[in-house]
Amino acid sequence: MRVLMVSEAVPYLPCHDGFRLIPANLIRNLSDRHEIHLIALSHDGEGAELSEWPRPYCGSVSIIRSNHGVGAKVRTMTGGIDPALERCTLDAVAKVRPDLLHLEGGGLAALLRSTRRELPGILSIHDSRALRYREFARYAVGARERFRLKLFSVMARRQERQWFGYADRVVVTSPSDAESLSAVLNAQRIAVIPNGVDLDYFAYRPAPEPGRIVFTGSMNWPPNEDAAEHFARDVMPAVRSRIPDATFWIVGADPSPRVRNLANIAGVNVTGTVADIRPWIWSAAVYASPLRFGLGVKNKILEAMACGAAIVATTRSLSGTPLVDGRDAMVADDDTKFADAVVRVLSDSELRNSLAREARRKAEVEYSWDSISARFEGLYREVVTRRQAAA
Repeated sequence: MRVLMVSEAVPYLPCHDGFRLIPANLIRNLSDRHEIHLIALSHDGEGAELSEWPRPYCGSVSIIRSNHGVGAKVRTMTGGIDPALERCTLDAVAKVRPDLLHLEGGGLAALLRSTRRELPGILSIHDSRALRYREFARYAVGARERFRLKLFSVMARRQERQWFGYADRVVVTSPSDAESLSAVLNAQRIAVIPNGVDLDYFAYRPAPEPGRIVFTGSMNWPPNEDAAEHFARDVMPAVRSRIPDATFWIVGADPSPRVRNLANIAGVNVTGTVADIRPWIWSAAVYASPLRFGLGVKNKILEAMACGAAIVATTRSLSGTPLVDGRDAMVADDDTKFADAVVRVLSDSELRNSLAREARRKAEVEYSWDSISARFEGLYREVVTRRQAAA
């Protein structure tokens, strides 16, 4: 099959950006069976080396510099498409003559209006922006910020209603996002395919250091900021009252001032950007994910599962990755119960080892990129076959 993929960001590996992981792994896994042609937007600060990664896997690669001017801001509000990107896509459709158009990112949906008659299209949006902004508004600091996020949610829902119907299938990563989209789109046109994890890169190599609690992620992302602060201020004191040597390590890029200030709390450490996240996960006696908002599959959870970390998480952390409490992870939402679970895992090596083994097993069975790519491949065949039958 000949696939034209258009992505809102340049895909490359290894990376921890969830918006690049799906297209990068699909390109790598499907290129030996399908002819992939890529068009991707590059952004300020990205080196030319990023655009080199997909070339060995693709029949052609076109990189277009993202426009950040006034017109781009207007398009963000309306769901419009950069004219240069639209021209490049239409030229590729005419030249490559693909069997399928795969769009990575909800902001590209309007492209389908120009291509729908010629070929089937899959829109992979990862999550519903309308739902995301609504979730963020619940925990926003200040009335002005809450209003801004609620307004963004309304605008995003309008775009979902206006453009997503042009897709043969819209792909999201979690049932919660599918449920949200079903308000504006026939549920039969929504497919749920979770993120995957690279089981070789995130190898099973647990080497827990006594008392070490680790939380990873981009530390300027609102759900991660809130989770890090909430755990450090409201949960960690209860843990240290019973295990005085316990330490909490906040590991991830671009910590905001709100997160950096947490290093002033006894037992709390903020690393900032690290060259390799894996040694930190391997070193965790407990991998904590105390997220209180944010839906969809969390890559941090998949990475911890693959690495063999013993996970203690909130229900919200697992919204797109259902783990069995007491078998695959310890699950708690109440602060007291969360602290109890952390203390229990820190104190019980047999439980810790069992959680690590079961989490890795589940990652191998359900979340390998081979498995996820096969699900996308099946969806490709379904929409192409259905379109051919309707012709």
